[in-house]
Amino acid sequence: MLEATAMTTSRFLGGSGEMAARLRAFDWSATSLGPPSGWPRSLRTLVGLMLASRQPMYVAWGTEGIMLYNDAYSRLLQSKHPAALGDRFDRVWSEIWSEIEPLVARVFQGESIHFDDITLFIERNAQTTEAHFAFSYTPVYDNEGVVIGLFCACNETTIQILAERAANEALQAAEEANIAKSQFLANMSHELRTPLSAIIGYAEMLIEEAQDGAAASDLAGDIAKIESNARHLLSLINDVLDLSKVESGKMDIYVETFDVADLVHDVATTAQRLVEKKNNRLQVEIESDVGSLASDITKVRQILFNLLSNAAKFTQNGTITLRVRRTEAELSFAVRDTGIGMTPEQMERLFQRFAQADASTTRKYGGTGLGLSLTKAFSAMLGGDVHVESEPERGSIFTLTLPLKIVDPSAEASVAPDAQLPVVPDVDPAKVVLVIDDDTAQRELMTRFLAREGFSAVTAADGATGLALAREMRPRAILLDVMMPGMDGWTVLGRLKSDPDLAGIPVVMVTFVSERGLASSLGATDYVDKPVKWERFRLVMDRFRESVGDVLVVDDDPDARARLRQTLERDGWAVAEAEDGQKALDYIANSRPRLILLDLTMPIMDGFAFLRALRSRPDDAEIPVIVLSARSLTTEERTQLRSAAQVLTKGEISLKEVAANVRALTDEGVGS
Repeated sequence: MLEATAMTTSRFLGGSGEMAARLRAFDWSATSLGPPSGWPRSLRTLVGLMLASRQPMYVAWGTEGIMLYNDAYSRLLQSKHPAALGDRFDRVWSEIWSEIEPLVARVFQGESIHFDDITLFIERNAQTTEAHFAFSYTPVYDNEGVVIGLFCACNETTIQILAERAANEALQAAEEANIAKSQFLANMSHELRTPLSAIIGYAEMLIEEAQDGAAASDLAGDIAKIESNARHLLSLINDVLDLSKVESGKMDIYVETFDVADLVHDVATTAQRLVEKKNNRLQVEIESDVGSLASDITKVRQILFNLLSNAAKFTQNGTITLRVRRTEAELSFAVRDTGIGMTPEQMERLFQRFAQADASTTRKYGGTGLGLSLTKAFSAMLGGDVHVESEPERGSIFTLTLPLKIVDPSAEASVAPDAQLPVVPDVDPAKVVLVIDDDTAQRELMTRFLAREGFSAVTAADGATGLALAREMRPRAILLDVMMPGMDGWTVLGRLKSDPDLAGIPVVMVTFVSERGLASSLGATDYVDKPVKWERFRLVMDRFRESVGDVLVVDDDPDARARLRQTLERDGWAVAEAEDGQKALDYIANSRPRLILLDLTMPIMDGFAFLRALRSRPDDAEIPVIVLSARSLTTEERTQLRSAAQVLTKGEISLKEVAANVRALTDEGVGS
């Protein structure tokens, strides 16, 4: 009888998986289930089914809900495994028990429950994360027809759900951006044509009047109108150019110390004519201790002028007040008007690029929707901020706050001393990919994809942290989002490429904005559109695998090696160097490169001797070699180099062409 029981036990606990072994080794006598030999037939049947299945499954048995599960479910548990085995269901999932307890209660009343998608916030690796599951809860009955347990078959759908959400959000954002830009183009077309038409019209009238012999004094008024419209047209064009510079990261800051009161009076004088056009009055209130400011005077002037001209546009027969105050840490510029004011909904759209408060505002008051967006961008560049308070028909107050002194932007960007960088585990730098993106869901998706492809992901939610991590870790590659608050991706890319220690790290831009040419011109290695097409992304990341390996540059000229290294690293290669043939052979003995760039004239062992020695080694005989030499070769020397894949002449081929040849040879699988 004992032998029959043991056989039954071994049968339903059979299998070679991890959980089968754990279930056999577990001390079940310490739980309410008791030894497996005494388990009910229904429980033994379910356990056997679970262990044979590849779908995540578990059983919560008895009034205590003792958990048993299979290998597939252990992977969903992550850090909760293996402690969950034999533990109570409510303890294992304590953080979501309040949400699932009503479902469990319904199951123990005999009801089956099915969800195609349920959202739960669960603890994994000491972090609470959003997770999605599709599952079925089924009651399990004892011989008397009483529910004795719960059986669950489930699948985690988090990656698919988040990907669908990101795709939908991307589609919505793209549609909204297209609508905004279409409206902007229509507005801009009107705004540009208006002064241009006036310039052309007055110019035609001047020509006719001059031909009719009009006196110069009679023409002065029309000339003044041409000048006024031309300046207005220039300001519109400058706004567009400034926005382009901000978005591309090419907007520079020039810090100088200047007197605040002098600047404010200068701006007020310039804005006076705009204010008076609608019969408004301008008041300037400057506290006596405002002193000086270390900032970009041109951008501060433009911000204040934008705020005053905006107030003048939306105020009629009223008062516009510019008040300046100083505190210990900052200067405050407040522009108050008695104009039309705004609703909360209008204020939400206020600082968006290409948009005004609403369409009716554009139709009635004109404008391009760029002024306040530039004001917001400039204030952030200067380390400050601008915000608004407003009520309909009661006017608005725009307040600009700036630090008394900003850090010279020519200095390297760094994280504030008290900022906490993420704790980064010890990982192989050759496998580390740094993901810089402000979107939490996108960072998680990238991290999961990279892990699946054999990379180790380190993430940063903003540009400053990303730069600091890049300096600390020197990752294999950087995935960089463009549209981030504060320091955008173009700024981060510019700072990476201007830092000699970081310039060689390949950077892949990942963004909704189609700017492939700009990415390339700023030094990006590649470009991936959002929403990300994972197959295309996999091909991009294949360039940064360890299997791509090194290109070995063998040349006694350190400057020549440095130029080749910079070019090849920008193209995604890991580059090693050797200053003569013997050192190159020593390197290859320990680390076999995929391709060798070889100079011929070197001390100790020249290129000819190196090539002969290399081809005599059976393991290394097929490594592709590109000879890159400045010497004029004889027929005999060319014969000696016939085992080289290519023989190129320095000075007759560009570094870009060398990189293209390297890529072509490796893509064709030469030497593999």
